[in-house]
Order: sequence, then C-alpha cells, then structure tokens
Amino acid sequence: MMVAGASGAAAVLASGQPASAAPAVAGSGATPQDYGAVGDGVADDTAAINQCLAANRAVDFGGPENTYLISDTLYVQQSVPQVLTAAGATIKAGAAVNMMRLKNARHSVRGLAFDGDNQSAGIGIIVEGTTQRCAIEGCSFLNVAACAVSVSPGAHYTRIVGCFMDHCGQAASVSQNNFRSSIYVADADSVLVLDNDVLRCNWGIIFRGETDISLYNCRGNTVSCISPAPAASQGISNGNGRSGRIENNTILAFADNSIDCHGCTNMTITGNSTSGGKDGVFVGDAPSSSITITGNVFRGPQRGVRVLTGTDGALVIGVVISANTVSNPTDGGIQVSESGTAQISGITVTDNELNIGDAGTYGIKMTNVEASRVSGNRIHRSSQHAINLTGVDIVDVSDNLIQDAGHPTPSTYDAIYVTGSNRVLARNNIVYGGARYAVNLTGGTGMTVTGTRWRSVSPGGVNNAATGTVQSDNVQF
Repeated sequence: MMVAGASGAAAVLASGQPASAAPAVAGSGATPQDYGAVGDGVADDTAAINQCLAANRAVDFGGPENTYLISDTLYVQQSVPQVLTAAGATIKAGAAVNMMRLKNARHSVRGLAFDGDNQSAGIGIIVEGTTQRCAIEGCSFLNVAACAVSVSPGAHYTRIVGCFMDHCGQAASVSQNNFRSSIYVADADSVLVLDNDVLRCNWGIIFRGETDISLYNCRGNTVSCISPAPAASQGISNGNGRSGRIENNTILAFADNSIDCHGCTNMTITGNSTSGGKDGVFVGDAPSSSITITGNVFRGPQRGVRVLTGTDGALVIGVVISANTVSNPTDGGIQVSESGTAQISGITVTDNELNIGDAGTYGIKMTNVEASRVSGNRIHRSSQHAINLTGVDIVDVSDNLIQDAGHPTPSTYDAIYVTGSNRVLARNNIVYGGARYAVNLTGGTGMTVTGTRWRSVSPGGVNNAATGTVQSDNVQF
C-alpha cells in the first residue's frame, strides 16, 4: 500500500523503501521520512536519506525518537549551501563506513548525533577540500571508529563548535595517529575548533600541514584521554602551524605531550590547563620561532614546558615562556635544550611559578642555549639544582627567587648552577633555604655575579671557579 506524505512530497512503500518522489520545496525543511526513512534504528535508511539530501537544501532529522541506521556514506554535496538540523536525532553506523561527507559548498550540520556503534572503521564527518566555510555545531559523536571530524586539505574556514565527542578513534584496525584523533585538520587554514568536549579519546585534536597550516584557533575545548593512555597519545598536536592560537583549553591525562608544537611559527599558547602528560607544552624538533607560551597551568607533568631542537641543524629561536604555573612535575619545571648541530637562542623564561615540591629534580634547565634570559621566576623545592645552566653562552639570570634548592638533601645542590658555560650574568637573585651555594660557577670565562642575596645557604653564597669573574654586592641577609 502507498501512503502519501502530509506535504505530498513523496510516496512511501510500506516496506520503508522510497518510491520515485518529487523533491520537496528547497528550504522547506524536508525530512528523511518524506523519502521513506523509518528512523527506528533497524531499517536501513541510507538510500532514503541520500535521496532527501540530493533533493533539498534544508533537511530536518527530527528529535531523539529518530535513529537512522545507515550502511553506507551520506552525501551532502549540492553546489549550493545545505542546512542539516536535528533536535537530538541519531545517525547510527550499521557498517564500517565513513558516515557523512560534505562537498562542493558551504554546508552546515547542527544538532545531529553520530553513533559509530563501535564499528571497526569509519569517520563521523569528512569535510572535503571542495568545500569551505562549513559549520559543524552542537553535534555529538559516540564510539566512532576513527576520528569524529576530519577536515581535508583546502577546506578552509571550517567551524567545529560546541560538539560532544566520546570514545572516538578507538578501533583496533585504525592505526595512524591522525585517524585515531577525535578532530583532524589537514592543510586547511583559518579553522575554528571551539568549545567542544572531546572525551575518552585516543589522540585529541590534530592540526597538520605538509608545509604549513595557518591562522587556526583551538579554544575552550575539554580534551581527555582514554584510560590507560596509549603511549604516544597527545592532547592538542600541531605540526607546521603558522599564526595559530591554542587557548583556554583543559587537557587531561595523555601519555605524551598535552600540547605539542612541531616546527611551528608565530604561535600563541595561552590560558590552558593541563594535567599529567610528558610535557605540558613541547616546542621544537624542527625549525621553530616566535612562539609565546603564557598564563598556562601545568599540574603533574613530566615537564611543564620543554623546548628542544632536533639533530638536523634546525634553528629554534624567539620562544617566550612567561607567567605559567607548574606544579609537582616528575622531571622538572622548564627545560630548554640544544642537541647535535642545531641552534637554540633568544629564549625568554620569565615570571613563572615553579612549584617543584620535591617531585622533580630542577626548576629551570638550559643546555647549549645562547643569548637568552631567565628572570623573575619563583622556584620552590627542586630536589636538585633550581636553575641548571650547562654549555650556555650569553645568558642573563636575574631577579629570580629560589627557595630550598636541593630539598630534602641540604648543602648538596645549588640554587644557580653553571657549568661548561661562558658569559653568564647572574644579578639580583634571592636565595633562601638549604642550598649548597646561591651561585656556583664551576668554570668558564666572562661571568658576572652581582646583587645576590642569600639566607641559610651552606657552605657559602657564591662559589667562583671561573676566570675573570666580576663580583659585587653579593651579601648574606
């Protein structure tokens, strides 16, 4: 028996398969049911939904009473913008397929739920490179095998806003890190990833450029890792980023870096809160420059911030690490290190609160760094040297406040320890507690130590084994 839809748009066979249907009026808010979809989570609604999408610019999937089972990909591919809306309706994967593709125009998807049903493969939504300015807003993604949303090269200005993603990228057959992330953005510029909950993921959010990916904003997201965390998992991962912003995100319990910046330039990383992980923020491995890391809170990482060159002659320059708080790191607060034939210079570490709390060995460690500054930091209870400079040249260490370096083994480690270095300027630092020396110069030339103040330091304030050191106004108080 054939039943006419209330709008007269389509005749529907009793079996739930669509008959040849006249298209609904564009923009009228057609529904998949107009084209024969059942929406009971049992009948295969793939053909009916695709027919509806092919015929209408506006499609309403309805409320939570509707669950549309699909066995193949849904295509949103008209050459004019299409608007897909729902009030809690679900698209459910009945096979290991990519669930939806956006192509050819500025489309939007709002309020739809995507249930991957723990299939062995498949992405939630793919935004293809033939489309720009698409919006995915207020959608949810549950148990999607690979990433919830994948943005292809060329899909510039995509918006992913206010979505909920839980347990995505977990399928055993999904091997690459990009498809294990909940959100993957590849070579698409000016993408906004805002105010999403990305929970129980394998990897969190990835931005990747073959040469560069620019002007993206990743803001206000909560990103948490599945337990136990996979060994290489990262919260927000940036590769070859240019002029991106990573701000006000909460990132929890990843095994690798909470925020990773590989070969990035002109990046701002601010206002984020992380818990656990290898590094709160990692910068380097490839040429990197002009990166500001400020106002973040890192709780219980291996290191709060790590800046590291690779071994291929890469230059890392112009990194500012300021006004961050690091609490209870298992290794140390801030590490800046050069290796191989690389060069690292122009690093500023200033006004950070480093509460090492006996858990980590150092507050700030610099190795083979040039023309840099360590100033105005507050370092509490490192189990070894509070500031450790090895092989550096032209480094200004000034106005730092250091408490209980070497705790809980007094008179063993130093507040400021300098070895294998030249032209270090240590001035106006205040040290108190059980350190061995306030400033310990084990050798080198061209040093200046002035304005040091120390209390309860044993055996002495300044130990000078360098050549031609200028010393003045260093006193116990």
